[in-house]
Amino acid sequence: MSEPNVMTSAACLIGVGLSIGLGTLGSAIGIGIAASKFIESIARQPESEKKTRTWFLVAYALCETQALFALLFALMLLQKAGS
Repeated sequence: MSEPNVMTSAACLIGVGLSIGLGTLGSAIGIGIAASKFIESIARQPESEKKTRTWFLVAYALCETQALFALLFALMLLQKAGS
């Protein structure tokens, strides 16, 4: 049997990879959908670009926040794996 510390460190490192991978994947999908809908709306009604751009930037920021939280969680797990 392995030591509990080694198993905990291994589980933390797997969690780091999953956190970063899935967190940024979800963020990338969300940003891609928001950008495509933004471009589509500008193509249909060019005069509403200012209003639409504001809401696009809000959606972009919310999607990007998910990736930042995944990074924070991964760094916390990485610190736990080191101790």
